[in-house]
Parts: sequence; C-alpha cells; structure tokens
Amino acid sequence: MSRSIIVLFLILITKAEAQKASALVAAVENQQIKIADSLYALGDYTKAISLYKQLPNASVQLAKSYEALGSVFKALQNYKVALQKDPNNILATYSYGKLLYKASQTKKADSIFKILSQKNPKNSNFVYYRGLIREKENDSTAFQYYEKAYRLDENNSNALYKIAKHHIEKRRFKQAVPFIKKGLLSNQNSVRFLTLQALQYFYRKDYHNALKSYEELLKLNQSNLQLHENLAESYRMTNQFEKALEQYTVLINTYDDKKPKWHKAIARVYKGLKEYDKAIRHTEIAILLQDVPLDKEYLSLSYLFKQKGDFKKVMEMLEKAKKENPDSETIEYQLAVAADNFFKDKETVIRFYERYLSKYGETGRMRNLAKSRVSDLKKELHFSKD
Repeated sequence: MSRSIIVLFLILITKAEAQKASALVAAVENQQIKIADSLYALGDYTKAISLYKQLPNASVQLAKSYEALGSVFKALQNYKVALQKDPNNILATYSYGKLLYKASQTKKADSIFKILSQKNPKNSNFVYYRGLIREKENDSTAFQYYEKAYRLDENNSNALYKIAKHHIEKRRFKQAVPFIKKGLLSNQNSVRFLTLQALQYFYRKDYHNALKSYEELLKLNQSNLQLHENLAESYRMTNQFEKALEQYTVLINTYDDKKPKWHKAIARVYKGLKEYDKAIRHTEIAILLQDVPLDKEYLSLSYLFKQKGDFKKVMEMLEKAKKENPDSETIEYQLAVAADNFFKDKETVIRFYERYLSKYGETGRMRNLAKSRVSDLKKELHFSKD
C-alpha cells in the first residue's frame, strides 16, 4: 500500500472520529440545555444558571434566569454578551429593552426600541414601549406614542388602556367610553377596564352605573382603597346606607381608622338612617382627628342635635363653631334660630336676632326673615305686658 493511500486512510479515520466526538458533545449540550430549561421552568433559577454557565451559547438563558432572580445587573450583562454574538436576535433585543426600561435606564431603553421600531415599523408594541418610557419620564408626548401604537394595531389592549386612562385623567369621559367598551368587548372581566368604567361613571356622578362596575370588581376579588371608598360613596349617594356602612367598615378596619373624611361620611350615613347618636359620635371623632378650622363640623353637629330636639346642645355646638369662624353669617343666623327654640325669654331671643342684623342687616341672605321674626317677637312681648 502506497504512502499516500495510508495518509488518506488516516485522515478519513480522524474526520470520522472528530464528527463522532462533535456529535457526542452536541448531544451532551442538548441534554444539558433540556435539564437547565426544565429547572428554569420550575423556578429553580440558581441551579439552571449553574448549568447554563457550562454552555457556550446560553447568554440569553442566563440573562433570563438572572432577571427572574432579580439580579438585574447580571441579566443586563448577559443580554449584552448575547447581542454582541448575534446583533440580529430580535427577541433578545426586545427582552433587553424591556429590562432596561424596568431598571429605569430610560435613554438606553428608548434607543433600543427606536432601533426595533425602525427595523419593524408595523410592530405596535415597540412604539407602545417608547410611550411607557416617556410616561416614566413625565413626558407629555407619551400619549402620542400610545395613539400611534393603537393606530398600528387596534387590538393592542395595552395602548387601548393607556388612551382610555389618559382621557379619564383629563376628565374627557365621553372620549374614554369607546376605548373602555372596546377593551371590555375583548375581555368582559378585565379588571383594569372595569376600573376605568367605574371611575368614569363615578366622576360623572352616575352612581347607579358606577355601582354595577364596582360590584363586578368585587366579584373578581378586587380590593383596594379607592374601590372601597368610591363604592361606599356610591352606596351613600343612592341611599343604600347599610351597604355603604359595610364599605366604610372595610376602610376603617383595613386602611385607616383615623381618617376624618371617612368618619364624617359615616356620620352622614347614620344621619340618613336616622341613627343620630351614632352620627354624632362619628362627627365628634372626625372633629378630634382634625387639626384645621372646625366650624363646618360643629355646624354639622348642631344640625344633628337639632334633629334630636336637643337645643341646648345645638347652642353649644354653634358657639364652638362661632369661635372657629366668627365671621360666618350662617352660624350667626343659626344661633338666633337655636336661641328662638331654646330660650323662653323673648328679649333674650331678640338680642340674638339683633346681633345678626347688626352684622348682616344690609346684605345678609336671611335679613328679611330675621327682621320679620324680631317684629313678631316684639309684638308678642307688647301684648304679654298688656
């Protein structure tokens, strides 16, 4: 056998062995990837990372694993490595851009999504993310990007939601309605679109329809401060006082038992139920919790005591209200009316009305009533002396 034939024979054997070795390595790597992917899918990210590190082309998988663990810096590093090896990997670029946005590296994120949009001009989601970036930077042009994303794809529910939410925030309720309806048509149980629907009804004081949306949210196990507060107010405004109390109880027990606003609202609910003692108690709690002028609260208390026929307490509350706001015409007149109901001595009562008239006799809203009452009281005094 010639020397050249022997050399050729040896080369062929070497190539065959190399192919076998390469195939074996690929098989081992594939098996390792499968195991690592399974660990990742099960949420065992640390073990998955230890396997991915042994593989030559697993930078994307490493990045996703680190991202899942919350190691944003290491995740970004691995996305960079992956994109250096394969700059045209759109999925990796998209994931990299989203993580940059999440990490508040907005300029870098925007540059990524700008490139993606230029390469894929019909992809609405890349435009949507450019809107998110601007919203994060409090840039008013964000809305324009959401509108552009929606024009590219009317089924982009994220852009649809942002447009509807923007209209609600700007109190453009009629403009929000078609977007909300479209969102709910796609998913009738969408929490975010149901919330927007409830808000636009609530802000328009359409409390009956607001209740329908809020009650749907309750069925979907939603619970947050604004939901319960608006639900309570809607029940109160539709005279469903018992249901309103249930929601205020949730607010007091779950969020803040020292919020004057809620205690004042509870007082109004009890007033609607004609449970005046409870209304008084919650009004008093609201007063104790406030560090602001309290004339309105004392005035409100005076009305509650008036409902009970306790005019001594009415006088006390009005005197306290006057100390808080000495220049209130309403308080001055109500003091005269309360004195009229409380004091038997007509001369004393006259002095209260005359005090009101001395301050507001020329311009007061109640001056004619006060003058008429003073005239009547003086006649009664005259005839009683005769």
